[in-house]
Amino acid sequence: MSKCRRCNIDVLDHSLSCPLCNGVLEYDPVKDPESEKDFLDHSQGTGEKSKSVMYPDITPAMRRMRFVIKLTIFCSIVVEGVLILINYLTYSKVKWSALCGIGLAYACFSLIYSFRHNKSHRKKMLVQAIFIMPVLVLVDYILGYTGWSIDFAIPCVIAMLDIAILVLMIINTENWQSYILLQVYIIIICVILTILMLTGKFFKHDFFMIIADVMSALLLGGTLVFGDRPATTELKRRFHV
Repeated sequence: MSKCRRCNIDVLDHSLSCPLCNGVLEYDPVKDPESEKDFLDHSQGTGEKSKSVMYPDITPAMRRMRFVIKLTIFCSIVVEGVLILINYLTYSKVKWSALCGIGLAYACFSLIYSFRHNKSHRKKMLVQAIFIMPVLVLVDYILGYTGWSIDFAIPCVIAMLDIAILVLMIINTENWQSYILLQVYIIIICVILTILMLTGKFFKHDFFMIIADVMSALLLGGTLVFGDRPATTELKRRFHV
């Protein structure tokens, strides 16, 4: 028997790498003293091929996924190059190729980040929501900046993230408290945006931002009230209180 220190799991066969993280396994003589020779034979190359017979080999699937990602990035670069050329040859005071480039860049970023297996879906949701906010402002700037990105688009991103969290909490009732930290991060973002709103220099219309603030506050407040002790325990655990 061998053990993965990173995942804290025991592996019963003679694999040299962890089936979850591909990290190097350590032999545990206390739990399985009789298999020491077999494990050493495998680790020194005298045994059979060190491939797990109890777990599926995900290496081919990972290679295919990396190939798809690389192919997507390459095709995006080629397409953007063609669009820039067309925009240059038919230029009419609108840099629409830049908008397409921003969209392609965000799509590639989302594809790469979404398929990183070591990231939770909660972190992926938060990072993509944060990343799309400056993207929206940049698109607004390229189009002449009328303020729709800050007044309308960014508050809508926050509101949709709140709705998504609520739906996921309802679906994942056994692990609903794992979304509390994500709600706290959203509140922090709302506080920052609200401070910018109160300065009067960035927001022309604050209605949608107020709606987003209220939704985020109600979501976190409702989670803490109806979640009772499990919710407060999760917060204390996350912040080491």
